[in-house]
Amino acid sequence: MLHMHRYALTLTLALTLTAAPALAHPHMFLDTSVDVLFNDAGQAASVRITWVYDELSSLQYIADRALDMDGDGVLTPAEKATLTGFDMNWDPGFPGDSYALLGGIDQGLSRPRDYTADHQGGKIITTHIRDLAAPLALTAGQELVVQVYDPGFYAAYTLQSAALEYAGTARACAAQIWVPDRDAADEALLAALAEYSADEDVEADFPAIGAAYAEEVRVTCGD
Repeated sequence: MLHMHRYALTLTLALTLTAAPALAHPHMFLDTSVDVLFNDAGQAASVRITWVYDELSSLQYIADRALDMDGDGVLTPAEKATLTGFDMNWDPGFPGDSYALLGGIDQGLSRPRDYTADHQGGKIITTHIRDLAAPLALTAGQELVVQVYDPGFYAAYTLQSAALEYAGTARACAAQIWVPDRDAADEALLAALAEYSADEDVEADFPAIGAAYAEEVRVTCGD
């Protein structure tokens, strides 16, 4: 899903930057959903992440795997099955572009499990679950924050929905989506790029500015 804000940012870069070349960042756009999963003890234990790839990225991935050879835009069940896990082969230490924080402290998330893949309306849709290093009881006044962003800003994540799922009795908890100040994020990006000289390869060493664009799910509980 291409957003007008991202087009405006690219145009600003093209018109403003003199020390660094105009860049088309981000390159990939993903609509994202975050579900926080509570265990039967009422603790926040895991997060389920859904990624919906933009149409161009989906087409590239499908072409790379020689799928949809008839070009009708519809994958067979067998072709869809070959997509499962295609984006889950993470390098060691890769944070998965999702982060769980409590009181500003990273709680740690496991590598992905129980992943799925589908293809609908020209877009690849994948899901995966990541477990918190330790389940959180989330008492009143605490806030679990789940952030989605790519530090290098190659990919742009836009939160579309957030939900809570309970293995046991539901708690009085709520999940809200928070988005950053886009203008401030754009200014931070431009300031970072302005530090590069004209002969530096900015594309090969793009500043780790993605956190400025991080969207969040904020979970609080009242009991």
